[in-house]
Amino acid sequence: MSIKAPQLYYGNYFGKDKWARRRFLLSYSLLEPFIKKNVDILDIGCYQADFLKLIKIPVNYYGVDFDRKALGIAQKRGAKTTIVDLEKDKIPFRKKFDIIVLTELLEHLKDPQWILAQAAQLLKSSGVVLISLPNECTIYHRLKVLLGKGIDSSGFEPFYHLHFPTLSQNEEFIGKYFKIIKKKYNAHLGLGGFLGKLSFVLPLSFWEILAGALPTLFARGGIYLCQKTERLNKEDEIKE
Repeated sequence: MSIKAPQLYYGNYFGKDKWARRRFLLSYSLLEPFIKKNVDILDIGCYQADFLKLIKIPVNYYGVDFDRKALGIAQKRGAKTTIVDLEKDKIPFRKKFDIIVLTELLEHLKDPQWILAQAAQLLKSSGVVLISLPNECTIYHRLKVLLGKGIDSSGFEPFYHLHFPTLSQNEEFIGKYFKIIKKKYNAHLGLGGFLGKLSFVLPLSFWEILAGALPTLFARGGIYLCQKTERLNKEDEIKE
């Protein structure tokens, strides 16, 4: 039986989710200082290549994903796309990249370390990689577990999270291949209905300050700007 990806928000990926839009902008703010004219950027799990909407100078933007419809949108935005099933296909590039993007992807994969290892091989020694991962141990998640609702209410639905890391586990996992040079935390209460509307009484900046002050409890995820470890750079020098 074949499983199709959920057909959500084509052309407008974030829909009405202001939390997701803010996470996207925070991610780009970390990346922007490294975006120079004609740099080579690889977006792994690019979906519609939304970052390209923000880049105002010519760059060489490559995107890999398995969703043909999303890649069609990415192509119209200027991305050079390749269909890749990241669960089983190796990323088909021999060249190395100045920037690699891995946002909101690794927690969905059966073997995220395999993709992280490939990203390390494809990144130039002077390059940077942007990684975002969730925090599944916020105060909201703890209350959900206490009430017997589980960390993720989606249960066994496809294309949702397969891994439920904490912030410290994120950094330990990333540290196998990269060193974190800068990070930010995004806020998202995960509340719906009346409580969700009530939370909007306070500005988003308030929740972001709270997430920065008490990230383990209030940060919905971490956004990490990284470089390859010295060990991997030395290994690259030996191979060359």
